[in-house]
Amino acid sequence: MRWAARLGTILVGLALAACGRGGATVEARPPLWRVSDGDTTVWLLGSIHLLPGNVRWRTPAVERAIAESRELVLESSPDDRADFARLAKADGLPALSDRISPAQRPALDLAVARSGVKRETLDAQKSWAAAATLATGDAIATGASADNGVETVLWRSFAGRQRAAFYRARDQIGMLDSLPQNLQDQMIGEALDSKQGFAPTLRAWKSGDLAALGRVSECTPLAGRLIGKPNVAWSGWIARRMERPGNVLVAVGVGHLAGPYALPAMLAAKGFKVERVQ
Repeated sequence: MRWAARLGTILVGLALAACGRGGATVEARPPLWRVSDGDTTVWLLGSIHLLPGNVRWRTPAVERAIAESRELVLESSPDDRADFARLAKADGLPALSDRISPAQRPALDLAVARSGVKRETLDAQKSWAAAATLATGDAIATGASADNGVETVLWRSFAGRQRAAFYRARDQIGMLDSLPQNLQDQMIGEALDSKQGFAPTLRAWKSGDLAALGRVSECTPLAGRLIGKPNVAWSGWIARRMERPGNVLVAVGVGHLAGPYALPAMLAAKGFKVERVQ
């Protein structure tokens, strides 16, 4: 689902206890760009927050970006935690099934079963939180875990080097909590849409298929808030960072790199040389 690319800290926090299943090694070639202006290089990597343990994504190009960069910037730090359980709840909420259309209720039943979360827990959650919980359950059902996610692996790899994040966990939750109810309910609907679930997103990410990711990206109020607005801020940060020499690796959810709000396109529009490496 396109908005799940925006929920780094939340999805990671919810899935910390999950154990990624092993199995035969699966090769992945996540999308990677090099943004440069002569004395500065910003590597831009499309990440995925939860991964099965058998996915090998550190290609030679990614290893080069890691080795050459002295600074890592993520959406949010894997070490940053917010009290999701407390902030997700509200009194007097209608049942989750009453916040969606009758036609969506069979999909909700399946999603609840896959998530392993009790229905009463979801019913007590605000709509944005229930959507995040269902999205995480969808990922965990495939064997994905936060410990294998790109951000967590990179954060460990950059120990001893400069590490930073665009947002704090509580800022991300605050942004979601401030969404109008209709947009929060839209998040639930998208969490129930099998065409926007974790499995198709994972397939597109592994192959670097931006066209597939773009097909589920739309210029909607929800996408504008969760994808477009952050990308505007991040492109501005990268532009300012390009004023100082050095190499930086920026890794953000792959959904930020495709569709009408694509971050590489924003950077190219600012006049930077933007080259897709893989």
